[in-house]
Amino acid sequence: GNPTGAGDAAVAGLAHSLMRGHGWADRLRHATALGTAAVAEPVAGDFSRGRYHELLTAISVAERDS
Repeated sequence: GNPTGAGDAAVAGLAHSLMRGHGWADRLRHATALGTAAVAEPVAGDFSRGRYHELLTAISVAERDS
């Protein structure tokens, strides 16, 4: 994979979810899925939509007690 741009992809996933009105758990899921999908590709800036959607279903976000 290629980690270049993974942070940018995560921010894009977060922004896209924010614009769609998602709650924090879904925002974090989308950010994590897009950043991870971007890292998996050999070329910076690319991501696989299929991998992104697979990751969305595999990632869970749980609240943590303080």
